[in-house]
Amino acid sequence: MRNKATQADTGDIPAVQTRGLSFTWPGQQQPMAFPDIDLNPGDHLFIHGPSGSGKSTLLNLLAGMILPGAGDIHLLGTRIDALRAGARDRFRADHIGVIFQQFNLVPYLSALANVTLPCRLSAQRLARTGNQAETQARQLLDQLAIPEDHWHRGVTRLSIGQQQRVAAARALIGAPGLILADEPTSALDTDNRDRFLDLLLKLAERSRSSVLFVSHDRSLAQHFHQQIALGESA
Repeated sequence: MRNKATQADTGDIPAVQTRGLSFTWPGQQQPMAFPDIDLNPGDHLFIHGPSGSGKSTLLNLLAGMILPGAGDIHLLGTRIDALRAGARDRFRADHIGVIFQQFNLVPYLSALANVTLPCRLSAQRLARTGNQAETQARQLLDQLAIPEDHWHRGVTRLSIGQQQRVAAARALIGAPGLILADEPTSALDTDNRDRFLDLLLKLAERSRSSVLFVSHDRSLAQHFHQQIALGESA
């Protein structure tokens, strides 16, 4: 199993590049140390490992939600760990789509309003839709097989699988350079899981968004260009 995703000689700025990354939670004696990552624009990386191996910690570091104890993180040519908190939040809003394990949809908004939310928070995401956020949201919901008569329903009235696809559409809108996914398929059966992954990666390829997907389920690796294994000590 490879411990490092290798970058092709394309001349592109990497979507993700990390070096010497580690993090220590309060009360933890030993830091979590992570393999270096080089991920090209448009490529898809699968990170797997058991519970406690640091998968979610790594995603939080890459999203700029926490800062490393050592090492550096370059996303789309920007060293995000050197930014102040407000600048990291802005960078995340403009350039990163996140699919959380629990989806984190806004319960009092409709499916359509949840999908367009990133474009209300980021002028860059809105501009990349051609200032047609609702049009692109409708296209994404249609491509992800959410029936049109569900678009204006509150998300709490949707099935788990439908909520998952709404979360994916929200991450994809406005063509972010990077999509981070934290085990969003854990509640799905095998057929629906594979169908969802195929749709997610196909739509990401259309916008040339890189995808970094973490899961404990190693059988998902077949869907991805590259993979990294995290051990218990990571």
